[in-house]
Amino acid sequence: MILPAPALAVRADAVSKMYRLFRSKRDRLREALHPFRRIYHREFWALRNITFEVPAGRTVGILGMNGSGKSTLLQIISGVLYATSGSVHVNGQVAALLELGAGFNPELTGRENVVLNGTILGLTREAIRDRMGDIETFADVGEFFDQPVKTYSSGMFMRVAFSTALYVDPDVLIIDEALSVGDAKFQEKCFRRFRDLQERGKSILLVTHDRSALPRYCDMGLLLHQGELVAHGDPAEIADLYGELLSTGRIGRTMPSTRITPPSATPIADESPLRLLTEEGSTTDQCPRNPTYNKYEHRFGNRHAEIIDYVLRGDQRINPTSIDSGSRLDIYFKILFHWDIEHPIVGVILKSKEGVIVYGINTGWMKRQLRPVKQGDVRVYRFSIRVDLSAGDWFIDLAVAETPTEICDHRSALITVYIMDRAQSVGLASLQTQFDEIHDDVSSSRASPPAQGGRDEAPPE
Repeated sequence: MILPAPALAVRADAVSKMYRLFRSKRDRLREALHPFRRIYHREFWALRNITFEVPAGRTVGILGMNGSGKSTLLQIISGVLYATSGSVHVNGQVAALLELGAGFNPELTGRENVVLNGTILGLTREAIRDRMGDIETFADVGEFFDQPVKTYSSGMFMRVAFSTALYVDPDVLIIDEALSVGDAKFQEKCFRRFRDLQERGKSILLVTHDRSALPRYCDMGLLLHQGELVAHGDPAEIADLYGELLSTGRIGRTMPSTRITPPSATPIADESPLRLLTEEGSTTDQCPRNPTYNKYEHRFGNRHAEIIDYVLRGDQRINPTSIDSGSRLDIYFKILFHWDIEHPIVGVILKSKEGVIVYGINTGWMKRQLRPVKQGDVRVYRFSIRVDLSAGDWFIDLAVAETPTEICDHRSALITVYIMDRAQSVGLASLQTQFDEIHDDVSSSRASPPAQGGRDEAPPE
């Protein structure tokens, strides 16, 4: 169905999709043949009342946990599935990268499959012929392009399938986790083509599990959970909410991640995080309530003191599950002391998901001597760190010790935070880098070839 308003590329109105689930094939047959229409199935709603609009020329990122309904939604938009209720309207030609290679005939060559799939996607023979060279070059499978697809490796197969769909030149491009095919060089070409389509004003719907992709590539974000659209709007905020879902399995925080007043030069700027810690009078472990808490943490120590709560502050938010690389992250944590300790030591460690420690520090190494504590005392401490780390999931340890060798409580991988970096780079760190292109004409400074006889002569004026 075509939209009457060209300003919108896609509009979904109360879209729902229901599947009938049977315990066995026998129950399916029983229901089909039962004379009194007895029900043997249960209903499963993959989508419930999904409503949103995509303006023309916008890129929309869709996030959600496995089973949230992302792929089902894209299949309905692309026409592969029909909605149980509601409607979807699309303006223009649609190309979908849902399942790479769907519809490819293994007995046909890559070139023949390009013709077949291009025809299915609505291209004329002439249009396919005009784009065949670009598709062949982009796929870069060499002489195998004219060999049966059944002789391809999985990587070659994905290259040809991806290239075919990408060069349809659609008005609306739908991508379901398909931008990471092939090796690094091919991925770079894929993203280059992706950006080219954006610059040409194409509308793109992108499903991904990569939180950093939303603020980097998308104009708006959608968050699906258990078949429902739970949030939409700013890509960075949607990525943050998705991080909360991954950490806690739910939306709705006991300590909301709301924007707070920018820090000033006075100590009052720190009152908001402190109030969250000091107003909670409980002396039991409150860490699991935090949206950044990692339930798979590892904890050890003699428990002469315990870390019982913490609050993060970064990007002017309280307890963000994702922050921008280069931001300053304030880590406040509360400790309950069960023993008298003359000079406690507290520390923090940042490490990758592989367990590689990129930074660790404690007050002993910093030559900071903390005040003595008595049994029953509760103290709050803070580390402030600029996180110049590359995009990805990072983990934070918190620890307290009574001496350099006597650990009271070490909570390893207690906190998980996703670092978003709008600039692409590789490695663990995101270093501040400057680049300049020198425009001075340096051609006159090039050395001239030596004169005959082997002696260097001055260049002519």
